[in-house]
Amino acid sequence: MASFHSERRTRLLQLARAGNAGAIGDLFACYQHYLRLLAHNGLSLQIQTRVTVSDVIQETFLHAIEAFEQFRGASTSEFVAWIRAIMVSRIADAHERHLGAARRDVRREVSIETINDGLSRSSACLETMARDHLQRSPGTIVSDQERAVLVADAIAKLSDDYQRVIVMRHFDGLSFDQIGKQMQRSSGAVRMMWLRAIQRLKTLLRESS
Repeated sequence: MASFHSERRTRLLQLARAGNAGAIGDLFACYQHYLRLLAHNGLSLQIQTRVTVSDVIQETFLHAIEAFEQFRGASTSEFVAWIRAIMVSRIADAHERHLGAARRDVRREVSIETINDGLSRSSACLETMARDHLQRSPGTIVSDQERAVLVADAIAKLSDDYQRVIVMRHFDGLSFDQIGKQMQRSSGAVRMMWLRAIQRLKTLLRESS
């Protein structure tokens, strides 16, 4: 199944490069859950009260649609790198608009570096979860990135509470006590919720692979 998804994305990219506008939207949709989790660690705490991940994803999509003719890559990994660069730019622009940083200020460069670091942490987290919870199919070659996309898609299918506890535990690096305070539950209850969330995630991943 993982290779099927990979092949479908490759086909959509080919159609998009051939001028099929609908394929561009479908291709972006294939990565929306992955991009959402990447963006989670890209928005600073100062900006999260004014700009949501959904705002960033929408702006990234609209910009990608307008600029797709400029894309010169031939692989889905190149497409993701291109989309990621657009998303970093959208996040940086949001910080400038709402925090008042001048466009050519040194803070702009620091902000972009910080945003990239946040996205890299999220990407590494997804790849680690893929290695831990997603079985490799014998004889099938799928990149770590494609496997990470499958994990992101599976997380998106979890209940809201399960998603929250996984994001706070794995992406934010919070302890069960810290998560409990945010969710107004005991650390023991949070731990059990996390265990159930991971078990459900594994089930979804088995079904997808």
